[in-house]
Amino acid sequence: MLVLGALAWLVTSVVRTGGAAEPAVFAEFVDPAANSYLDVQLDRSATSFGAFSAVVPGVGRVWPTARVAASPAPGGGVELRYDGAGHRDPQTQPGDRYEQPRPQSPPDAVRLRLVGQVDAARHVASVDVWVDGDRHHIGSAGQPSGAQDVVHDFLRAVLARDWDEVYSLETPFMRNGSKRADFVRDMPNAGAVTNVSAARPVGPTTYSRTPAGVVYARTPVRLTYAGGTAMTDVDATVVLVVEGGAWSVLSLE
Repeated sequence: MLVLGALAWLVTSVVRTGGAAEPAVFAEFVDPAANSYLDVQLDRSATSFGAFSAVVPGVGRVWPTARVAASPAPGGGVELRYDGAGHRDPQTQPGDRYEQPRPQSPPDAVRLRLVGQVDAARHVASVDVWVDGDRHHIGSAGQPSGAQDVVHDFLRAVLARDWDEVYSLETPFMRNGSKRADFVRDMPNAGAVTNVSAARPVGPTTYSRTPAGVVYARTPVRLTYAGGTAMTDVDATVVLVVEGGAWSVLSLE
C-alpha cells in the first residue's frame, strides 16, 4: 500500500489538474526528411473516418472543411482523396510543443487537395498535399524512432528537477490544462516527486498499435525517492504516444 500510495503521489504531482485535452485518437504518420506529419482518423466506426490534418514547415496545420473520400487501397490500407475548401493554422509548426491552451486567431481559408494512401497496420503513408496550389509530399516508412531517448530525457529532467523540460516532453493530455509558467512554479512544492534521487528504465520498451493506427510505447521504470529517513522504490511505466511529430509522454501508470 505504501508503494501504491507513493506512485499515486508521484503521478498526481507530474499530471496537473485542469481541463485536459483528449488522448490521441488519430494515427500520426511522420516524415522526418521533410519535417512534416499527417494525422488521420482511421477508426472505421467513427463518422469522421478519413478526416485528416497535415503539418508542413512554413505552412502550418491544414485540414479539410468537408468530408474526405476514404476507400480501400489496393494491397491494403486506405486511399484518401480530398479537393475543396480547407483551413490553415499558421501558428502550428513541426516540432512546436506548444502550450495548451493558447489563444489562436481564426484559421485562414485555403484551397486544399490531398491524394494518397495510408496503412494503419504497417504505419506507412504516402500522400501529396496541395495548399493553394503549392504541392507538399509527406511520406512515412513506419513509426518514428527515438522513444527510448524521450524516456531517458524525461527521467533525467525529473531527476534534475528541470520542470520546464518535463513540461516540454509531455502531451497536452498529460499537462491536463496546466500552463507552463504555473507548472514550473508549482512543481518545487509538489511533494514526493521533488525528492526523487534515482530514476532509470528497468526493462525494454514495448510497442502496441490500436486498429486505428495509434502507436504507444511503454517503458518500465523505477523511481527512488526519500521519505523521511527511508528510501522507497516505486515501479511505474512511462507511456509515450506519437503526437506533434514526435514521441511525447502521455502518462505514468
